[in-house]
Amino acid sequence: MSNQSQLRKAFEAKESSIVIAYPNGTIRGQITAIFKELGFKSILGASEISDIVAILQESIASGKPPAWILTCMYLDGKANALQLQQLLNSTPELKQIACSFITTAEEEFTIPLAVERGLLSWHPAESFTQGDAIRKELNSFFSIITRHDFNPEMVAMTYACTMLRSKAKYAELKRLSGVMLEFKSDNPYALLGYADALALNGDLAGARRYATQAVWSNKELLSQLGWLKSLDQTPVFTPSEIQAMEAKGTSLFSAFGIQNCIILDPDAAARKHLRNVLTGMGVQEIIEFENGLSAWEHLEKNHRNTIMICEWKLPGLSGMALLQRMQQAGIHDVPVIISSAQLGQMDVGLVEELGSAVLLQKPLTMESLESDIRTAMKEEHLPSSFKGVIRKIRHLLRKHDIQSAKKIWEASAAQMVIPDLHRRVVSAEILLAEAKLEDAYGEAIAAEKLGAKGAYFFNLLGKISFALGDFDGSASWFEKANEEVAINIERLTDMATVELHRGDTGKAAEVTASAASIDAMNPKVLEAQAMVALEKGHSEDASAAMAQLNDLMNIVGHLNNRAVAMAWKGDHDRGISLYREALSAAPKAAPKDQKSFAPFVTYNLALALARKGDLELAEKTVAGLDPLALATAEGRLSMKVSGFKSRIKDAIKTGKKLEIDTPKTSDVSKKRILNLHKNATAAKAASLVKELKVLGTIDYRALKLVEKPLRFNPKKA
Repeated sequence: MSNQSQLRKAFEAKESSIVIAYPNGTIRGQITAIFKELGFKSILGASEISDIVAILQESIASGKPPAWILTCMYLDGKANALQLQQLLNSTPELKQIACSFITTAEEEFTIPLAVERGLLSWHPAESFTQGDAIRKELNSFFSIITRHDFNPEMVAMTYACTMLRSKAKYAELKRLSGVMLEFKSDNPYALLGYADALALNGDLAGARRYATQAVWSNKELLSQLGWLKSLDQTPVFTPSEIQAMEAKGTSLFSAFGIQNCIILDPDAAARKHLRNVLTGMGVQEIIEFENGLSAWEHLEKNHRNTIMICEWKLPGLSGMALLQRMQQAGIHDVPVIISSAQLGQMDVGLVEELGSAVLLQKPLTMESLESDIRTAMKEEHLPSSFKGVIRKIRHLLRKHDIQSAKKIWEASAAQMVIPDLHRRVVSAEILLAEAKLEDAYGEAIAAEKLGAKGAYFFNLLGKISFALGDFDGSASWFEKANEEVAINIERLTDMATVELHRGDTGKAAEVTASAASIDAMNPKVLEAQAMVALEKGHSEDASAAMAQLNDLMNIVGHLNNRAVAMAWKGDHDRGISLYREALSAAPKAAPKDQKSFAPFVTYNLALALARKGDLELAEKTVAGLDPLALATAEGRLSMKVSGFKSRIKDAIKTGKKLEIDTPKTSDVSKKRILNLHKNATAAKAASLVKELKVLGTIDYRALKLVEKPLRFNPKKA
């Protein structure tokens, strides 16, 4: 398929030749005349596929191949358009030529195969019967190309959506229009198309929200709101609502579904000023808090459709600590604007590293506040810059939604100008999330060679090195990150974990205390305190920290990592001791969410005993598990326990060695990472055109049409 710059050159600058192939000379002449009216200077005519081939053979000799071919299918002739498309794809000099088909209803079976092979657009033959119809069809085509900024994938998807809508394939339409929105999230036409698909699938509320965003981005689309209807013809907007939007415009907040705003500031005068500004901008509900702890208690349960304007220096819980709690709790859908006159260099560094807020220096003016609210909300919902896209990808990775992150990254990397340094850093983040650790390390080291630095990047290398089992390297990278920003709680607790793996419980306790001085009740801090206490054998301290946590599964994960790492070194007893210490420290009056802790730890204790070779004790340990506790445990623990019991009985009976999972990282891989940067390469972005398979399965009749390739003998210059 042609690329974006070539389509722009052909259809905007009109600097390249185009080929029109139509068997009827009169119609072909009308098409050519319309193109000339539109300013196209070089138009080549053809009456059959062989004529197009001859033009292409000549063009290679001149070094000026056409940019676009519009052709009929010619299924009854000597050669057909699918063969032509195959020729374009298989000839290096012709690969970038865009191709569009004129098809009859009987020829539509060819479209899925043609689209899979890069077809730009397809047009009904009945639109090419006389001048006015031709002009209308071509103007529609040029409009689609222009509004999608000459992006060939978006153009092809638009035509696919039109076909799916005409064939009443509404579920497929919703899926494909959703992909288009991921591909170009700030495109108003993609927003409106998704709104249409939602309406046809019965989601009128969603349709209203996305349509309002589309109109907020492009007011000219107001005229199209009237045709948005559900299958039973229920309109998405009433005529009076559309008239009101025409008269008053679209509220920034209604465009993004924002229903309320939180103002967090101990200064009553500052809160009053913000309330006045926000009321003037159309915010319906404003909630005020004087301290960070009250705001956090509200946000834990109520953060949908919210924006927050927050002072940094707060009583109860600082803005610095609140922002980190929000991120760790997965509250990524609240645009945050930090307004303060007291931001230090370290504070600014933390906000930049977290990537979750806009900074405003007090005193605030109405103009700057409105502008920055717009920036914060637009970048949260419709990121148009590569930095906005990267922030969105990081939010998805924190939510462990790797597939969505990859889709957005592949789409953005294919169409945005993204510096190679940033490409490699994001590729490393995605590879780390996929547990492709050596590849992640290679991309990160390549980024470092390009100049990557700063707290976020060093922290990333610390995480990758830790996952690879290189604890000394991990500690070094984390220290470098901490020199830049020493108030990141998650990093400090990660550093404590690394020190525990290195055997330095004193250093682990020291960095945990640093984290606690920022926010003693942060879950990450409590987890780190519990893990340090367990390593030291201080059961009471571990129990006190664990009793304040709603979820102990991160501690289970740490225990497993430690036990496996110790077993890898041959020290099975240390891991077994840690599991027993944890079971004795488990709080007796624990919150409901902690109910699965003991069963998981007991099962892993049995695994550790089996790994050591003590099968009888392992069997006895796992047999003591409470069936009721297993049934209520999260995940597939019951199934795992059942399988393990069966395997251990068989091993005892037969005398065979019981194979237990071993660490994924070997000494060999740890040595290899030192040389990976020599051949690290940027990840190739895959095209989202594969999503067009929603058009249907490929018809074998279409495949038969391309069994015989076209003969092609380009003339020499």
